[in-house]
Amino acid sequence: MEPSDSFRDAASYLSNASSLAKVSNGVKLELYGLFKYATVSQNPNVSRPSIFDMTGRAKWDAWDAAGKRYTDGAEAEGRYLEIARDLGWQPGESDPSSEEHGGASGMGVAVSSMAAPETEIDNTLHGLAIAGDVNKLETLISLDRDIDLNALDDFASHIEIVQLLLAKGADSSIKDPDDLTPLELAEIAGREDIAKLLSNR
Repeated sequence: MEPSDSFRDAASYLSNASSLAKVSNGVKLELYGLFKYATVSQNPNVSRPSIFDMTGRAKWDAWDAAGKRYTDGAEAEGRYLEIARDLGWQPGESDPSSEEHGGASGMGVAVSSMAAPETEIDNTLHGLAIAGDVNKLETLISLDRDIDLNALDDFASHIEIVQLLLAKGADSSIKDPDDLTPLELAEIAGREDIAKLLSNR
């Protein structure tokens, strides 16, 4: 389906809406699923991300849930607009600072891609975290005093890695581009061990 102008206006508004900071993860994920439903396809057109990609998996599930719940594009769009109105959007109102009308929208540019890019495991912070190689990661951190521990993305889900990064000073309150904290991501992914660790910080 081709999204309506109202949908594009609402999506543009939501891309920078401060009210999003106050809503639950469930609402954010529902918005994401509805946005993908309306702008890409009714069902996910990519494989479900692995359990190691916690954010991608939660987003894929939200998109899949929208596809199962709505059989009519207008109904899905109506639900999206309903949430947008609850968050302060008014028909005819969009975000004038958006570079591309509705293009960088939904919940922001960050939610537009699902699966993590296919990269080879390497000896960078990111690669070692994905591999779960605690020893090499600890060595890297000790050798590179300028390494940015908070640059790590969503794909580390080894508790040993999380423990090491926290011990080395990683910020457990920092939010990702979708306004989710590490604790929230762990809860979404059902990683009770990591969530417990982070909640005790």
